[in-house]
Amino acid sequence: MKKKMLASIVALSSMSLGIVGVSAGLSGAAVANPTVLTEETNVGVTFTNNFNPVDTSSISTEMALNSLSYEPLIQFDSLKAGVWYPWLATAETFSNGGKTVTFTIRSGAKWSNGSALTAAQVAATFNTINTVSALNVGGLPALASPATSSGQNVVLTYATPQYSNEVALGSTLIFPTSQFSTAADATKTVANTAVVGDGPFIPTSYSSTVIKYTYNKYFWGTKPYVTEVHIPYIASNQAATEALAAHQLDWAGNDIPQIQSTYLNLDPKHNHYYYAPGSTVTLWMNVGSKAPDANKDCLADANFRYAVSQAMNRSQLSSIGETGYEPPATSDSGLMPSQAAYQGTYKNDYGNLMGWTSAHVSSFLTSKGYVMGNDGYFKVGAGAASATGLAVGTECYFVVQDPSAYSDYAEDSQLIAATLQSDGIHADAMGVTTGEWYGNYLSGNFDAMVHWGNGGTNPYTQFQNWLDDSALSNGVDSSADYGAYQNASAQTLLSNLAANAVGTAGFQTAVTALSAIMATQVPEAPILYGADWDVYSTARFDGWVTPTNQYGYPGPGQVDLPMILTKLVKAKA
Repeated sequence: MKKKMLASIVALSSMSLGIVGVSAGLSGAAVANPTVLTEETNVGVTFTNNFNPVDTSSISTEMALNSLSYEPLIQFDSLKAGVWYPWLATAETFSNGGKTVTFTIRSGAKWSNGSALTAAQVAATFNTINTVSALNVGGLPALASPATSSGQNVVLTYATPQYSNEVALGSTLIFPTSQFSTAADATKTVANTAVVGDGPFIPTSYSSTVIKYTYNKYFWGTKPYVTEVHIPYIASNQAATEALAAHQLDWAGNDIPQIQSTYLNLDPKHNHYYYAPGSTVTLWMNVGSKAPDANKDCLADANFRYAVSQAMNRSQLSSIGETGYEPPATSDSGLMPSQAAYQGTYKNDYGNLMGWTSAHVSSFLTSKGYVMGNDGYFKVGAGAASATGLAVGTECYFVVQDPSAYSDYAEDSQLIAATLQSDGIHADAMGVTTGEWYGNYLSGNFDAMVHWGNGGTNPYTQFQNWLDDSALSNGVDSSADYGAYQNASAQTLLSNLAANAVGTAGFQTAVTALSAIMATQVPEAPILYGADWDVYSTARFDGWVTPTNQYGYPGPGQVDLPMILTKLVKAKA
């Protein structure tokens, strides 16, 4: 999650720690049992007893806990290109020109009820995902023929090569098809007591203030030092800061302003953070009809979206909104600095990271058919009516929506709105609850929002998340392209990108063409290079991901979660 602790919290020693929004008995449990780890992934989320791994609104999804109980096949190292580790599968092999993918399933794996987890059941998971689109939360490509199994092997066959889908396929969480096989199962409530998973931890206790996961005795791996994981309800960033300072949280995914004084100096020996670069943060712009202000937002016009992107002050968003921990995006392509070799002519093409001047914005929009209204805001002129689909004279207006609990994103939204207003583009910022935000972007109920992107080292992972309209249904998609942007050429290029191995000429050709769509059509506007927020304590546990031990995504918010928890050991004295 992309969150920030409140900058006003600088004198923690004068506060009553661990009271606001944190379960009162939490720290006592950790002291009584030193193998209990307490972590926080998200703030302001209302707890519900729903651990459905394919429900985008379940508590296990919103708190990024699904991989604790439902395992991926492979663990990919997001910090090291091309590096992966065996997990439920011991191998992932491409053949037939990339059209066939074979997974070798680990022998001896079991479900948490003690029954065997077989290769046939893994194949059944892929077949169910393929036939029931509501269960395809990972946006997997369509199979050319049903998945098959033989011995420990699962074979997936596709019509086109899938080299660029390696991570998506290997990261698929395996679930029992006896529980999830129909569209209705995608939204049903699965109480903690009904979870049947194969991962190292199972949710054994639920309340509205704390969720507890306990080690799964049937897990195939060696029993970890961490035997329980507690996830407390935390109402605000302030409460999370207090809990971290009081060592009531061992691990959290937060950006803390003045982290040296507000956290590190309180216990220099044990308090640490690692904000590794992990994704590109963009301004999502909803071009679909379900946007609240679709009848006046002008976002259907690529020229208007381009002006919005060029007007933003990325330097300000980095230094103020993200307190310097997330650098400003420098490429229209959206690709990260670690992918500079693929950027070509789009490398550092933003030039002025402070954005266009008001005069430049005005000149550009006027040339594209917009006119300035008497109130100082642009409206649709005759030359822009066709591109926007709006009547001449409509004042362009949209709202940037982000959770109030994510104080960095809330501040980013306010800064973006203020900058655009000063340039004659009428935009406002609106804070919502975290739960509303998740629901709104999944249903298309937003004009624009600041949002992190998919990480990874392969550009396909990012482009697919931004541009893949293949799963759009009634203008809304729950797995990608949340702004409902549609472009047939982009779909062809995504297929070409997936069909070519990284580093080949065909791969680069597709990357360059997709970068051109991002640069000229601006379905999303890159604004920042997002950090993998990771704040942790070595008071009780060692073995964390660090700059010198980069074995996975460092924060508690990805599929890597169980891998990190099973690697942690007792802290040194």
